[in-house]
Parts: sequence; C-alpha cells; structure tokens
Amino acid sequence: MKSLLIGEVSNGSLSAGTLEIISKLQENSLEFNLVVIGSEEGPSIGSDSFDVTYIKVNPDALSLSGVADKISEKINSDGIELVLASSTYVGRDISGFLSVDLNSSPVSNVINFEVNDSIITTTNSIDGGESEYYTNVTSKVKILIVRPKSFEPVDVALNNNFTTLTIENNDLTVDVHDIFVEEKSGPQLEDSKIVISAGRGMVDVDNLKYINELASKLNAAIGGTRAIVDAGWMPYSQQVGQTGKTVKPDVYIACGISGATQHQVGMKDSKFIIAINKDEEAPIFQIADLGIVGDTLSIIPKLIENL
Repeated sequence: MKSLLIGEVSNGSLSAGTLEIISKLQENSLEFNLVVIGSEEGPSIGSDSFDVTYIKVNPDALSLSGVADKISEKINSDGIELVLASSTYVGRDISGFLSVDLNSSPVSNVINFEVNDSIITTTNSIDGGESEYYTNVTSKVKILIVRPKSFEPVDVALNNNFTTLTIENNDLTVDVHDIFVEEKSGPQLEDSKIVISAGRGMVDVDNLKYINELASKLNAAIGGTRAIVDAGWMPYSQQVGQTGKTVKPDVYIACGISGATQHQVGMKDSKFIIAINKDEEAPIFQIADLGIVGDTLSIIPKLIENL
C-alpha cells in the first residue's frame, strides 16, 4: 500500500511526531514518501531511505489551502492509498483540506493501525483515554490523524537530500496584520525525559517560581493543567491534557494537580509518575507510581534544597 506521510519541521529537523509515524510505517514495511511542511531555511530532513519533498511556506502568507492542493496533486499522480499526519495544528488543518479534495473522511485520534490488504484497521482513543474503538477504513484514499506519543520515534539518519517546493501565495486572500512567534527556551514538552507540571494546588502564579527552579535543577520541561492556562499563568503551548499536549517522559512530576480524566489522558503513559497533592483522595494517586500526600508549596522547596 503506497503511503504518504505529512511531516513537519522542528528546529531544523523532522518533528518528533513525524519520526514516530515513520517508525510505525517501517514496522509495517510500508512503502512511503514524506512531504514536509515548514518555513525554515535549509533544514536537515532528507533521507536515503525514502523520498522527501519539502513544501516551504512563506510565513507571511497563510497558504495552507495552497499546500493542500499541491499534496492532493501528488496523492493522485503517485497513486497514494494511505495518508498520515500527526495531530497538530498543521496536520489537522491539512487533513481537513485533503478530505474535501479527495472525498475521504479523515479518522482522528488514531493511536494504532494495522494493514490488511486494502483495508486499514485503526485503534482510536475515546472517553478521555478510558476506552478504545476500532474502525475499518475502506475508502480509496485513507486519511489518518495520529495522536502524538502513540509510537516510539525512530532514529533516522538525516541529510540535505530532498526536493524543495516553495509556496508563496494562493487564490485565498488573507490579510495578515501581525505574526507572533512564541519564544522557546530550555527543554520542550514533546522531547524532554522529565516533565514537571503545575496545577491549581500551586495557589498563586508567583509560586510557579518553585516549579521553574525545580525544573532547572532537573533539566526538565514545564507543563500545566488547563485551569492554570485558562487563568493566564502559562501559555497554551505548555498545557498537558486532552485539549493540550500529550507527553510520555521517563518521569512526570504532578505538582498540586488533582488528576481529572482530561489531564490524565495527556500524561498517563509516562514511564514513572510522581504526584504531590495534599488531598489523599485525589484521582492522580490512582495512576501515580509514587504519591506524596502533603502541601506542594512546602514539599517542592525541600526537594530543591536536597537537590
């Protein structure tokens, strides 16, 4: 089954989500090409193992519809039967455009898939990760949107051997009044081996200084619950949970987080979970490997002191 993976660039290389799907494709011995979308100059995204086309988008022009048109042309000309994308802003938007062009409904929140002749069977997560259901996808072109951290990323030797296609503009007229690029520093949620997340148990935004100091000591990425993101304590890009990011670090430290289902779905597959909460009945303790019942604001300073 000829496949096409819609990938993305992150810091000059293939994103973690792209590498995860490549791992699954190689595991199933599927022939695939890679189309990478980004705006960076000279990324290292080529490979001797598969063909790579880099669609470079002008950051001053919102042209995802134009990108989708080019990808649709490639799908039709190459006889592609399976299209995969990671569940990111770009992946979901492009899949939506493609579904119209190809008359094929995308299957979202895929956590696994198996190939059987011309049929794809997907495993999908529902009910905040509490349940799974299976879908047989039989359309001519099958579009799967894969949930991050569903597969282990593969280690691919990357080079500069790829074809570049530049998208400057399209027929969709959009007036861009301002562009905001969020500055990133330190370990990132998607890639860090240790993640420390804050919840309402931190009481006040000023108390996040303890989270920052602890993260600095452990070289950890910082996350948060929807409640503190909605309160403006940290940006949405750091939200962990059903409506935020899915993380799967070696160690996840939940500080003052009760552990509602919506949060658990974004971190429950972490290898080792440490929970700090003064409520011994908090749901987070049901999935924690180590639970500390106590005041987060007293415990974290002592952790910092001992570290």
